[in-house]
Amino acid sequence: MDSKIKKLVAGVALAGALTVGTAGVAVAAEGSGATTDPSAQSAGRHPWLRHQLRKAAVGVVTDTLGVSRQELRAALQGGQTVSQDATSLGKDPQAVVDALTNAATAKLDQLVADGRITQERADTVKGKLPARIDTLMNRQWGQHASA
Repeated sequence: MDSKIKKLVAGVALAGALTVGTAGVAVAAEGSGATTDPSAQSAGRHPWLRHQLRKAAVGVVTDTLGVSRQELRAALQGGQTVSQDATSLGKDPQAVVDALTNAATAKLDQLVADGRITQERADTVKGKLPARIDTLMNRQWGQHASA
């Protein structure tokens, strides 16, 4: 069962990483070949990077909701979506959406300022944020009820 919980948390975090961490994993070397910068590598080839991005995304959700990772995990394992969990805690789900959007936007802006990605790439990723965040907020991660 511990393995199932770990997979569940990894799945939730992965979805979050798609919102918060996309910029970090999407960095490409611009015409000059490969780079040695770890954030410029594909997260698919670097599990440690995926882990860091997942952890950051889950942190945004838990901080916004005012819950621990264990409490979030229990709610999601019970079949709630992040939106439903926020509502059950008396929080506005839009606050989580805003926090994820702000975190991702700030990260993208910093990567552009640091010269790690182009403004064009940042704009492309920003354009995908609403759909990715919607998926994160409304996906049922836990066990599904029988029909």
